Parts: sequence; structure tokens; C-alpha cells
Amino acid sequence: MTPMRTSYRRLGAATAIALSALLLAGCASSGTSASESAGAPQGLAQEYAGPEAMSDASQENRDVVTTGYVGIQTGDVPGAREKVEALVEARDGRIDARSETGGDSISAQLTARVPAADYDTFITELREVGEVVSVETTAVDVTLQKTDLASRVATLEASVTSLRGMLSSATEVDDLLAIETTLTERTSELQSLRAQLEVLEESIAYSTVSISISSDAPSPGDEPAGFLAGLQDGMAALFRGFAAFWTAFGFALPGLVLLAVFGAAAWLIVRLSLKRAASRAARRADARPVPPGPIVPTPPAGPPARGDTAPPGPVS
Repeated sequence: MTPMRTSYRRLGAATAIALSALLLAGCASSGTSASESAGAPQGLAQEYAGPEAMSDASQENRDVVTTGYVGIQTGDVPGAREKVEALVEARDGRIDARSETGGDSISAQLTARVPAADYDTFITELREVGEVVSVETTAVDVTLQKTDLASRVATLEASVTSLRGMLSSATEVDDLLAIETTLTERTSELQSLRAQLEVLEESIAYSTVSISISSDAPSPGDEPAGFLAGLQDGMAALFRGFAAFWTAFGFALPGLVLLAVFGAAAWLIVRLSLKRAASRAARRADARPVPPGPIVPTPPAGPPARGDTAPPGPVS
């Protein structure tokens, strides 16, 4: 095959891809124009129906993600938690997360997902579980976001379908590689957008409610007073002090051990250095020559001879 024919075929494949893209854009624009032209009579009808009908129609077509928080106080935290779980199950919802803490102040936290249509009813039912001390609701309009994702998914689906048709009819290796690369990219992007759209639709269909259940706070009259109360507070403070001391000691113990090791090593080094210095000084002293002293005459070993006079002694 000549290079000229190969270049013509590559040019033809590129032209086909460009034409398919233009056709897809034309279909999208024509679909938009058709929807706008079809919606014109409906818009006129809504205009003649009055602003109330237009407001109701816009409210019904909105896509909203609703989240809420409810704080409940009760004397029976485990029982209240079981009641909340039963209410969620009765509404065909689910519990995504739960946690419970013990001690002097028992509490439980739940993250529930309930159908958005039953959100208000579910909040009302929670008031029967215990004393509701706080309620917060947040609604976010995601209509434009959902519409944009759905439009991009539809466009990519049409593009993938067109590329698959081109792939089945391509004969040149270069064309096949180019189409397969583009098809892989479009398919990956399509899967990502589909996942985002599914998550968004699930968030619209099911509202998220965070529920915090805590025990009732003790009233001032229930707190002990007098000598026993002071004794209890003093003992508690003493135990807290001991606990704080041992905590601080345990925190500082590794550092103290390391400091003791370094201190012992330094002491041994200093001691060895002093011993070596003393040993060197002793060796130097032994190696010095001793200066000669005065010569002392040696006295005769035997007694003096006869006729000899003894040396004069000291005068007494």
C-alpha cells in the first residue's frame, strides 16, 4: 500500500470522527431546541395559571438534598437508641453509623438514612423517644447539578455508541488504535459520571439525620452537700492528683531512663580518664632518675687496735 493511500485513509478516519462529533452536537442542540419548543405552550399555560401554579410546579421539579440533626435527652439511653433504630427500620431506612459511650454520662450517636418523603414525619416521631433539645435541618438544591450530570452522561453514552460503530468498521491499524484510545477515555469518563449521578440521586432520595442521645443532666437538688460531699470531693481530688502524678511519671519515665543511661556512661568515661591520668603520672614518676647523694665513709668493721685511741665522743 502506498504512503499516499495510507494518508488518505487516515484523513478519512479523522474526518469521520469529526463528523460524528458534529452530528452528536447537532443532536444535542436539536434535542434542546425541541424541548424548548415543546415547553413553550406549557410555559404559556403556567403564565395564565398565575404565579401560585408556577411556584408549585417549580417546587415539584426541584431536586433537594436534605440533612438534619436531632439532640435527645432521656433517662434510658440504650432504650432510646433501640426505639430510634426501630423507627428507622419502620420507615424503610438504614443506620449508616452508630456509637455509644459509657461512664457517668451515657450517650449514643446514630447516623440514619430515611426516605426524603418521610423526613418530617420521622422528625416528629423522634419527639416520642425523649426530650428533643435541638433540631437542625439543611436543604440544598441540586437540580442544576443533577441536570448537568444527566446531560453529560447522555452525551457520553451517544459518543461511546458511535465510537463502537466506527471501531467495528475500521480496517487500518492506526485507525483502530486511535478509536480504541478515544473509546477507552470516553468509557472511563462515562463510568465516573454515572457513579457521581448515582450517589447524587441516592442523596436526594434518602435524607441523612444525625441523632445524638444523651442522659438527663442531674438537677442541682440531686447533688450531695455537707461534710460527706466535701469528703467525697476531697477523696476524688486526691485520687485525681495521684492519677495525674503517676501519669506524669509514666510520661517522663522513658526520658529519665535515657538520661540515667547517658549519665552512667559519662561517669564511667570520666572515671576511666582519671584512672588513666593517675597511671600515666605514676609511670612518669618511676621513670625519673634519682640524684646521687653525699658519699658517707664506711666505719671499720672490727674493734680498734691496741694503742689506738678511740675517737672522741660527744661531750656530755
